[in-house]
Amino acid sequence: MSKKGVSVWISWVLLTAFVVMLGVIVLQWTKSHTTETVEDIVEKGDILTFCQETGIAVTDYCQDTQTLNMNITNNNNRKVEALLVRGFDIYNQPQGGQKNLTIVPEKAVQVELVKQGVLKRAEVMPMITVGKKRVVCQSRKITLESIEFC
Repeated sequence: MSKKGVSVWISWVLLTAFVVMLGVIVLQWTKSHTTETVEDIVEKGDILTFCQETGIAVTDYCQDTQTLNMNITNNNNRKVEALLVRGFDIYNQPQGGQKNLTIVPEKAVQVELVKQGVLKRAEVMPMITVGKKRVVCQSRKITLESIEFC
């Protein structure tokens, strides 16, 4: 009785088992990667939806030697938790700050932000809370040009 046929059969079984195991590993990796990507896309979609419910209006803005003064109104349906302000001086050098405050819908607040130098331009973005995360709504950015002195 020859043992040549048994060794060939065992090698094919081992090769098939190796290919099946490799396929299972690739399938599990693909499934976890796809799940993470879908969850990330859903979270970003929720953030965009909540940001669409957010809006501010900036009126009566001016600057003095140390502060940028603005009157900000929440003109949409979602409460604003903070403001992110990026200012650009006359040399176009950025400076930024965050002002923690709460502006409920249809209310206005007077905001003073500490600054350095003379600002040429400023960008004001509302921040909201989505779940347990604080999110900057860049799509709702307000740009202030030609900031006059008070």
